[in-house]
Amino acid sequence: MKRSFGFRLVVGGILPWCLSLSCVAAFARPAVAQASPGSPASAPPAQASATQNSQDITTLEFGKPIERELAGGQKHIYLLPLSAGQYAKVEIKEHGINVAFTFQRPDGEILRDWTPYGPHVEDLAVREVADVSGTYRLEIHTTPRAAPGRYEVRLAELRPATENDRALQEARTLFAQYARTRDEGKWSDAKALILRVLEIREKVLGPDDPLVGATLTFVAASYGDEGDYARAEPVELRALQITEKARGPDHPDVAMELLHIGTDSRLRGNLVKAEEMQKRAWAITEKQKLTETPMAAGVLEALGNTRYDAGDYAGAESYYLRSRAVWEKILGPDSFHLSFSYTFSGDVAYQQGDYQKAEAMFQHALSLAEKGMGQESLMVTTYANDLARVYCTTGAFEKGEALYRRVITLHEQKAAMSHPLVQTSLFGLARCLEAEGNWSEAVKVQAKASEVAERYVAVNMALGSEREKHIFLNDLSLRASRNISLQTQFAHNDPSALRLAVTTVLQNKGRVQDAVSSSLTALRQRFGPEDQKLLDQLNGLNSQLAKLVLNGPQRLSPAEYAQKTKGLEQQREQLEGEMSLRTAGFYQGSKTVTLAAIQAAVAENAALVEFAVYRPFNPKAPDNRKAYGKPHYAVYVVRNHGEVQWKELGEARAIDEAVDKLRQALRDPERKDAQQLARAVDVQIMQPVRSLASDATHLLISPDGELNLIPFEALIDEQGRFMVERYSITYLTTGRDLLRMQVTRESKSKPVVVAAPLFGEPEPRQVAGAQPRLKPASVAERRRSTIAAQDLSQVYFAPLSGTAQEARVIQSLFPEAHVLTGTQATKSALQRLIAPRILHIATHGFFLQDANAEASRNTSGPDTKSGQPPALKIEEPLLRSGLALAGANLNQGGRGREGILTALEASNLNLWGTKLVTLSACETGVGEVRNGEGVYGLRRAFFLAGSETLVMSLWPVSDRVTREMMTSYYTGLKRGQGRGDALRQAELAMLKRKDRRHPFYWASFIHSGEWANLDGHR
Repeated sequence: MKRSFGFRLVVGGILPWCLSLSCVAAFARPAVAQASPGSPASAPPAQASATQNSQDITTLEFGKPIERELAGGQKHIYLLPLSAGQYAKVEIKEHGINVAFTFQRPDGEILRDWTPYGPHVEDLAVREVADVSGTYRLEIHTTPRAAPGRYEVRLAELRPATENDRALQEARTLFAQYARTRDEGKWSDAKALILRVLEIREKVLGPDDPLVGATLTFVAASYGDEGDYARAEPVELRALQITEKARGPDHPDVAMELLHIGTDSRLRGNLVKAEEMQKRAWAITEKQKLTETPMAAGVLEALGNTRYDAGDYAGAESYYLRSRAVWEKILGPDSFHLSFSYTFSGDVAYQQGDYQKAEAMFQHALSLAEKGMGQESLMVTTYANDLARVYCTTGAFEKGEALYRRVITLHEQKAAMSHPLVQTSLFGLARCLEAEGNWSEAVKVQAKASEVAERYVAVNMALGSEREKHIFLNDLSLRASRNISLQTQFAHNDPSALRLAVTTVLQNKGRVQDAVSSSLTALRQRFGPEDQKLLDQLNGLNSQLAKLVLNGPQRLSPAEYAQKTKGLEQQREQLEGEMSLRTAGFYQGSKTVTLAAIQAAVAENAALVEFAVYRPFNPKAPDNRKAYGKPHYAVYVVRNHGEVQWKELGEARAIDEAVDKLRQALRDPERKDAQQLARAVDVQIMQPVRSLASDATHLLISPDGELNLIPFEALIDEQGRFMVERYSITYLTTGRDLLRMQVTRESKSKPVVVAAPLFGEPEPRQVAGAQPRLKPASVAERRRSTIAAQDLSQVYFAPLSGTAQEARVIQSLFPEAHVLTGTQATKSALQRLIAPRILHIATHGFFLQDANAEASRNTSGPDTKSGQPPALKIEEPLLRSGLALAGANLNQGGRGREGILTALEASNLNLWGTKLVTLSACETGVGEVRNGEGVYGLRRAFFLAGSETLVMSLWPVSDRVTREMMTSYYTGLKRGQGRGDALRQAELAMLKRKDRRHPFYWASFIHSGEWANLDGHR
């Protein structure tokens, strides 16, 4: 991912964050030892013409304006006598020239220092409450290359200071401290100072004042300094709203706010949003005829960075060259502010394999930066990182290591290890050490890098929508692969490498599900009026979106349909972001993830089996596109004590192909090769585990990739036994689930059984030539999924009268259960539930095909000659899966099918405290597999809803067999057996019957989550 320069984090410095033109007087910064890159402050304001004379010094008088001509290299001095406690406001109006100034106390201390950075400022002013009596000094100058122009200066106010004046003066003083503290790399201290500045200004000026908006920009910068881009974004959005309201939608200040938002969006991986914001900023720049200003150069760089992150290196370089031409015209070719421009071009050369050019560009960038800021400035970190990277790539390891260690030491000395750039230095150094074969040292450095990265990930995962969380983790997932690869491919016998790898797996798997679940849980636990309002809004939006997507365009044109769908999706994302912001820091469900904590949660007789998909990393490869190999599987076995055991299982493709063949055989009771295929898969993934698990009798299996879709119980060992005969098996999303299970959840209501919904009979289609609805084969015997369908218009849900008997059996065992059948088995009834102790749903399930995936597999493209409408494109897998309830076949008054509960809607059910959810329907455990995040479908939805345990199916089974299984299962639960053991005993009982020996009959249902009995006893 491209770093940010000029206008954002990496350059540090304050002026780039003061591009909001309304803030210059209030934010004019104190002089510091090092100037900040990205602002034209490199022209020292104190440099005066050698021909200064007494005529350049003028005393300001109240109400008397002075107009003068000024050119580059000239300086005008104004004296301002003040008494302690007086308030003075000096206004400066620009006429054809950008004015810079410094303002000094009587003792010579610089109080304000402003250098022009954009177009002319409308309300440039110096405001000061004198703390001592004496003559204050205002020096007005301009940039060295500026053409002559005129300005006017006027002492506009001179009076005793009010309480508000003194408060705002305190804010200016605090801002000066913030500026110095941030330059020193003390990010946390700087953040506290700028938050105090914001508090004062909001109190005095009100929440919608432009100065408050400008202050918010700096608050967002402080969050960004610590890599907390998720928290920065809502602050920036508020700043944008204030600025637009105060300045209008086409003001340059608005362009700068858009640029800030775009930068953070890019740093979080959301390139579409980033480019949208940047192009809006450029449109304003063009409209205001500011295409040859520093602001224009910054926007062009930002657009180049986004193109770079998208892999469009030619497009990126085009933007970079345009930007550099602007900078050179303004500042000259040797200004240190061009350092970031050269490093951008160096990155492009590096990615294109031109290492000689890349080295030259990076070296020039570093030289300019060091010349302007000094070797000890934190702001040179990124330039040193770049040059070190190219050294390590070309085999100059000693040079590369020296540079990396220099910047790491500098950050350590200045206690600035929280900055995201430190991750780049640490991971870069580790890669250099790996390329040399220095594995032990590489492990130490990479472990430190991962520790820094973990803090960075944690703060960003706390906020934002689910989609934004996925985008953010996509880039970082490769670093997890690096940790695993370092251990499995190179440092085989290094205990530190092993601990790093397994800890990485434990921290990263299922991370998005955890974050989303935490936010929903926090709202449900607090459950105040505002929390309920947010949940109701989310439920409403999800229902609207589900109805719109599943019912299709109806009378809407394709463009109108797409626009309406996108609008609802954007509203949902915004609401998810608001929810996560509201609940950030409230939910403390699982403790800090450490290997020791996980081991302590594993029982003596159990073994945690963590599978992980990773991509082997080659540290000698020239760039990341070539460094990561094809996906592999690894497995880690964690016992209550002792070292973690592990095994590299090989390339994922071969294992996934074997898994797919086994799945097909398990679905068909007539297949004779099921056991043979089960043995083949066992050899690849479980035979190695058995020796690692030693005497464990309970396997806590956390699958990854396609392994999520098979019942491990059906695998065959060396003695020809099914695994269910040897082990109790519990499925987990991640080993972290063991920590979450330690949080007590109380049920809120009695068990509920939903069965035999009255789906209704749809009216025949009236359209000539329309295709009939598909009816599943053997509808009297099987609870079929409609996985072969592409939208619900093709689906007919056949009656399931046999499920009523299933419900009666469960009610006979749990008389307190509330049974909903027929017309009562509705979607709305489910949505009204509040954490029933047990929720059993016996109906049809469905998982629709992804039309996009199908089209990509069809090399001939869509059928344009058949006259059939194109397949419905539903990208969200939680909208392609769901359950059929009462009225599922009916199009009610043109409103669509009201009897469909999508997985997206199910994720908002209130099941926090529900001990067991049983989805006695077809293929409720399948869905879209995402490596590291599990299965997206009903499985994910019901865990998000809060269920402790989920029993689900992996293929369709007949009503009769399912009824037998559920009768046995609930009988065991009633006797006090565990939620896992009761299912295992039901499977073993069926396995003993000759006519049920095929895994098709007994292995379809698996259980995931808590395995204790319903009273919580294990």
